[in-house]
Amino acid sequence: MAYATVEQLAAALEIRVTPENSGLLRECLDAAATEIDHFLEFAPIVNPAQGMIVRTNVNRAVEWFKAPATYNGGVGYIDTGVLPAPSSGFERHAAALLPYKTAWGVA
Repeated sequence: MAYATVEQLAAALEIRVTPENSGLLRECLDAAATEIDHFLEFAPIVNPAQGMIVRTNVNRAVEWFKAPATYNGGVGYIDTGVLPAPSSGFERHAAALLPYKTAWGVA
């Protein structure tokens, strides 16, 4: 289950939620939430509405939404230059979630 709403994701993408894109927006949020849960090893989050969890969910979902545009290595406009596709996947967002991680898998 996502930690943010499709409206929050649409705002970050600067688009409107429509019947045509709402399913994709939800899928992107759910994919990002799955990564968050996996990183946190499914530890119960005391307050899932906390800003860092919500922002991480939205920020990663933006990347999932834009992933098809970066398939060939970048996204952008001629006037502003091409931004390289993220190469680290979720790891960039993991640092923001460190305060919520309760298990480290240390033997």
